[in-house]
Amino acid sequence: MPRRLIIADPGLTGALGHHLGYTEAVALAALQGGMAPLVLAGRGFQSGIAGGRVPTRAVFSARYQNAGSGGWLRRLLYGGLGRLPASIATQGANALREARRRKEGRRADAFGEELAAALAEADATEADAVLLHSVSAANLAGLPHVLAPQLLVVLRRTPGEMDVDDAAPEPVLALLRRLSVVPGLRLSLFADTEPLAAAFATGCGLPVRPVPLPVVVPDRPVRAIRPSGWLPHVVFAGGARVEKGYAALPDAIAGSRGRARFTLQSGPVNSASDPVVQRAHRRLRRMAGADLTLLEAALDPAAYAALVASADLLLLPYDGVAYGPRSSGILAEGLALGIPAVVPRGCWMEEAAGPARAVTTGPGRSVAVALSEALDRLPALTDAATAGSAVWRARHNPGALLRVLLDSIESKALEPWKGLF
Repeated sequence: MPRRLIIADPGLTGALGHHLGYTEAVALAALQGGMAPLVLAGRGFQSGIAGGRVPTRAVFSARYQNAGSGGWLRRLLYGGLGRLPASIATQGANALREARRRKEGRRADAFGEELAAALAEADATEADAVLLHSVSAANLAGLPHVLAPQLLVVLRRTPGEMDVDDAAPEPVLALLRRLSVVPGLRLSLFADTEPLAAAFATGCGLPVRPVPLPVVVPDRPVRAIRPSGWLPHVVFAGGARVEKGYAALPDAIAGSRGRARFTLQSGPVNSASDPVVQRAHRRLRRMAGADLTLLEAALDPAAYAALVASADLLLLPYDGVAYGPRSSGILAEGLALGIPAVVPRGCWMEEAAGPARAVTTGPGRSVAVALSEALDRLPALTDAATAGSAVWRARHNPGALLRVLLDSIESKALEPWKGLF
């Protein structure tokens, strides 16, 4: 077993998203397993991990994803597009994103050098393991600078996505093959769904093991008898992005008003947000009232967990093509809590939830129609989700993830001895 588990997460800059939850869950599992955890975060990260029980250093200027950056010029252009018709706003935003990608090009960023420096400062040795659970291709391109510890890389986006946003100087599949033969670089590859692991393994010809999701959820309170006039609580959480279907929310909610109460936790939406998201957000603000609450800030882990646990139905109208084999942290948490969901068809999310626990949306079937059906079927969906929650929790938890990672390290340690016995 490694002496320490060092979790390096350039995307950990605050509470928004699943970076903090993932990192904290794995760090605590390592601590409970007898390893000394250390977290290396982005320079904007000012919070502690697990109430200060896990040492944390904010060291990375390199980011996990730069898709939302752009400064004043992005805010000016996106803010203007957000006032135009949706079709024009979408075309304009796509053109601006493509221009940004062409300008930035394919490159290695500073992540590898910064990680090497941080590991040297932490006196890391071959007895330590370094977990990279959220990295871009540009981040990975700098890894030859890191030669001492065992590197455990969890791939969470498709090869195609990694070659579009924050791309490396070479295609990510070729990059992984090259990294696998760098002298002194001890690299193990994982992915957080089986389809994603298969896609990478087939594409790069290297072993890529699927790993569980490190789901940590509170015990859900026993539901009391519903009072007269009770309305189910429908929750959308995790970020206002086009690929998460944020633009579909106004029509979906309008079609089911009076049948449910809604909470939408989006984080801040401003002039730097996608123009289509800005348009939807303005409409949602006009719709807000007693049955529609908008939470426009990042939530700390406890508040986020309480929000998800309070849901009777999760509304996750993601782009099924964009998500494909990718996982969804909030769906994984919902399944662990026994909460049914509206999910996109034709992707991992539909497969993970199954028809008994979810209603699907997709091409030819609007989010509004899927939401209405889910509310019609809510008692049966809830019963099925509740019945399956214990199995899901047993499979997807930080301890299960850590066991797969440690098994991989032990297997690699035995490889030189294979064939001698």
